[in-house]
Amino acid sequence: MLLPETSNDVPVEQAEGGLAEGFADSIRKLHAAERRGDLAELRRLDPERPNAPAFFRIVTKAAPQSPPAAMRRYARLLQILALKPDALAPWGLGKTMAEAGISESRVQKLLSARGTAFDEQIRLVARRLANFGRLPYREIGRLLLAPEESDAVEDFRLRIAHDYWRALDRSAVVEAATEI
Repeated sequence: MLLPETSNDVPVEQAEGGLAEGFADSIRKLHAAERRGDLAELRRLDPERPNAPAFFRIVTKAAPQSPPAAMRRYARLLQILALKPDALAPWGLGKTMAEAGISESRVQKLLSARGTAFDEQIRLVARRLANFGRLPYREIGRLLLAPEESDAVEDFRLRIAHDYWRALDRSAVVEAATEI
């Protein structure tokens, strides 16, 4: 499946949803087959110049006619998914960031970053979430695979922010209730 490079011909949810799921399934299969070398290759992958055989095996199955720019985005996502395959969870990026104790400033940096700054922020946050034990791959995939400047992605960033601060508010209420 190809992702639109500059247009929104395909709805954002359709474009990267199936792809992120396919990539996550491939990573889970590597983990189940104990292909540690392949997973390590993916974790060390340079997204600007992906050259790992495991990367190409996965991409040629999931998106056989991918242009180079799309393959760089795929490399970023696969690098993150390979961090901790048994921590892959479909949803809950905002809530998970709050539960993992990621600071408000880090979340703000992630949601406002674009380009290479975004790539660095998502990598940092993903490492923390993998260590926490829950890596919401569909939402990370949506952020990485969709065109950066689309209205749908901006709306999605707002939803993640909403979920994060809502989860923080809930945890503050629970803490206050336990202090009484």
